[in-house]
Amino acid sequence: MSFLDLSYDHLFKTRASLPWWPWVGSRYANSLTKTMVLGESIYKWKDAAEKIFEARYARTTGLRETHHNHALRFMRDSPYVRNVERAIFAAATPTDEQKRALWTSVVYHNLVLSPLCSIQERPSHPQFIAGWSEALDLCDLLRVEQLLIYGVGSRGALREAARNKGFVCHIKNGPRVGPCAARLGLIDTGSAQIKLLFIRHPSEYFSWKRWGQVIRANLTIQFPDEGGGVADDGGGWVHTAPRFPE
Repeated sequence: MSFLDLSYDHLFKTRASLPWWPWVGSRYANSLTKTMVLGESIYKWKDAAEKIFEARYARTTGLRETHHNHALRFMRDSPYVRNVERAIFAAATPTDEQKRALWTSVVYHNLVLSPLCSIQERPSHPQFIAGWSEALDLCDLLRVEQLLIYGVGSRGALREAARNKGFVCHIKNGPRVGPCAARLGLIDTGSAQIKLLFIRHPSEYFSWKRWGQVIRANLTIQFPDEGGGVADDGGGWVHTAPRFPE
């Protein structure tokens, strides 16, 4: 997987609480604003695929393999990556270059650290707290500056996990898109500040045009182009948003 930066793996290896390691894009270290895209859950595969699933997620590379197959195989129509690409680039059909620029410039991780049995199952509050505790540690290791979070249901667990670590966590209601309101926030660890944006999970009923406006208004989106500069229009969208709280 040549789109990956493996230089952080020695840090992940020491963490027994991390069953699978996050995707770290090959150009993440040189990105102008360190961004983590935080998904929510993975779901067990059924029937003949069950053994394949179990073997994959027994490896620390399991999440990376799945994300590569969905995000970097550009013709695959996986809503959790394709809808976010549409939102960020304000385009129904982002180019392969834009897709590559996004996923090689960010960290992708899943919040819930154990597989769920089906899409009908929801993570428990303790699962969310454990996931946030790990995610906050990863943010420190990776010097993350902003988080784009799929789903708004884990914000209470984040407050609790941040409080357990002695961090200050501010979260407020943001713009409403249909029945779902974004949440804007900031975590102050004492040594760093991390900007937060919770959005509707992009896997279904996701208006990429309207959520794209929310993302672009509240996060700093900057992707280096192939030559190492900052992509504009053809390779990315550049915006610097005010810090929270205003």
